[in-house]
Parts: sequence; structure tokens; C-alpha cells
Amino acid sequence: MTYEQKIRWLGQYGAAVRKERLLESELEMMRSAAERVTACLGGTPGAGPDPDRLPRAVEKIDDTRKKLARQVEECVACRVRVLRVVAGVEAPDVQEVLRRRYILGQTYPEIADAMNVVVRRVYQIHRAGVMALDIGENPS
Repeated sequence: MTYEQKIRWLGQYGAAVRKERLLESELEMMRSAAERVTACLGGTPGAGPDPDRLPRAVEKIDDTRKKLARQVEECVACRVRVLRVVAGVEAPDVQEVLRRRYILGQTYPEIADAMNVVVRRVYQIHRAGVMALDIGENPS
């Protein structure tokens, strides 16, 4: 794998987390919309112009909950895959940089600050660490 391919592979966990957060936001918006629908109906069955509006909202919420549950499982699986590969690197400082970057999502300056090194050193450790990773030909 090339350096760029390894970076994309390492980024799979961050992408999964972003998708999870998006689904959580979507679910929250749906819940809020359903509460507004409920308030508009005023507790009267069949009231309002569209009596099926609330059941459809509930169905959408249930579908999104299921998607979110699957996404949480995918996040866990991605995290395990990335951590397993990172743990295969012998140097503790390399492991720390890669974990902070791809699991915690920290920026290079944040990593440098946490490790008490200059940012340039973090870049060096990162590049060497990525190059040293053994991801394999068909990583899952």
C-alpha cells in the first residue's frame, strides 16, 4: 500500500464516527419534528390535515435508530481494526501519534502539545509510523 492509501485506511474510523454523529443529529431533528406534530394534533385521533403524519414520523425515527445502531457497530469494528494495526508498530511514540491522530482525531499541534514535542517532530513520527504500518493487501 502507498502512503496515501494507508492514510485513507487509517481514516476509516474518523469517517465512521462522523457518519454516526450525522445520524445522531438526524435522529434528534426527527424527534423534534415528531414532538411538533404531536403538539399540533392536540391529542385528537385523526385531527389535522394529515392523520398519518405522526405514524410516518415514528417509522422514520425507528428506521434511523436502526441505521444508527448499525453505524455504532461499524465504528467499533473500525476502531478495533485501526488499533490492531497501530499496536503492531513497536515504537511507543509512533503508536501514540497514530492513536491520537486517527482514534482521538487530534490535530498535529494538539499532539505536539500533549507529547511535549514540536509539531515538526510529530509530522516526522507520523510519516515514519504510517510507512511502517503493516496493513496488508486486503484490509477489512
